[in-house]
Amino acid sequence: MDSFWDQQAMNEWNDEYSPQKALKPLKLDDSPIKSSLQLFSPAKSRSPVKTAKTKKAFEQVKHDIANKFLLELDEAMCQGQIAKLSDSTGGVKVIWSKKLNTTAGRANWKRETIKSGTASQPSSTTISYRHHASIELAEKVIDDEHRLMNVLAHEFCHLTTFMISNVKTNPHGKEFKAWAAKCTNLFGDRDIEVTTKHSYEIEYKYIWECENCGLEFKRHSKSIDPVKHRCGSCKAVLVQTKPAPRGGKESGTVKKVTEYQAFVKENMKIVREENPGSPQKDVMGLVAKKYKELKASKSVLTETNGGNTLSSKEGTPDLGDMGGLVRKLDFLDLTKV
Repeated sequence: MDSFWDQQAMNEWNDEYSPQKALKPLKLDDSPIKSSLQLFSPAKSRSPVKTAKTKKAFEQVKHDIANKFLLELDEAMCQGQIAKLSDSTGGVKVIWSKKLNTTAGRANWKRETIKSGTASQPSSTTISYRHHASIELAEKVIDDEHRLMNVLAHEFCHLTTFMISNVKTNPHGKEFKAWAAKCTNLFGDRDIEVTTKHSYEIEYKYIWECENCGLEFKRHSKSIDPVKHRCGSCKAVLVQTKPAPRGGKESGTVKKVTEYQAFVKENMKIVREENPGSPQKDVMGLVAKKYKELKASKSVLTETNGGNTLSSKEGTPDLGDMGGLVRKLDFLDLTKV
C-alpha cells in the first residue's frame, strides 16, 4: 500500500512495464463539446499544427472542455456513479497543475470511513464512506484538445477502478484494462484510445545544446546560465538554441570551434548508433579514441630549419627547396591541392 501511494514508485513502474502509445490526429464528431473544439482544431485532412493562435484559443476553453467531457465519461461509462459517490465532497475536481512536468495526468482518490452511533449501543453503529477524488492535468504537457481528452479518459478509468471496482493494489491491472476497453469502445470514433501509458512529446520553452558533444538540455524555465553552467558530461560550453538568443549574456561565450570539437559534433551521433545503450562518458571516450586514430593516420610533414628536405611518416615524396622555412603541413589538405 505504501508503494501504491508513492507517486515516484508508480511512475517508475509505469515506465518499465507500460507500452507506448502512438500519437494520432484528433477526429471530431457531433459530440456535445464539438462546437468548442472547432474554435481551434485544424481541418481533418491536415495534421494538427500548433501555433500561438491555436494555443491561446485552447487555453480559453480547456477548463470548459475538461469539465464537460468528465460528465460525459461518467454518464456513458458508469451511469453517473462517480459523481454520486463523490457528491458529498464536491464531486471530482479537475486541477490544472504546473508541477507535473514528465507525466500528462494523475488520478487522486481517498476513501474516508465514517462511523455513526453510540458507544453504548455498538450494534446500532452504521458505516458510510466519503470519496475524495480529483484529476490533475499537466499544463506544460497538455497543450491541445486531443491530449486533454485522452488523458482525462485515462485518469477517469483509474477512478472507476478505485471507486467502483474497489481495486487499489494494481492500477493498470485487468480491471483498469476492462474500463479502458469500454472507454475506447464508447469514444473511439473521437480518436480516444485508453492505454496504460501516455507517450506525448513534451514541448519545452528553452533548449541549450553542448557545443562539444551535442547533448541537449531542455527546461520549462530559463534556469540555465551558459556563463555559469557547463555540460555535465564533457564540461564544454552550452549554447542556447531555443529560442535563438539575440546576443549578450544568454548566448554564452563565443569561441572558435576547434578541430576536435568539430570532429566530436560530426561523429557523436555515429558512435552512439554503433554503441546503443552505452553511457555518455563511454561514448565520449570512443569518440576521443577515434579522433586519436585519425590524427595518427595523418602524415606529419615537417621541414627542418635551414635544410631543404621535407619528410613524411607516410612516405610523402620530397617537395624540394621551399626556402628553408619551418612549417607544419596537414597531409590531407596537401593532397587536396
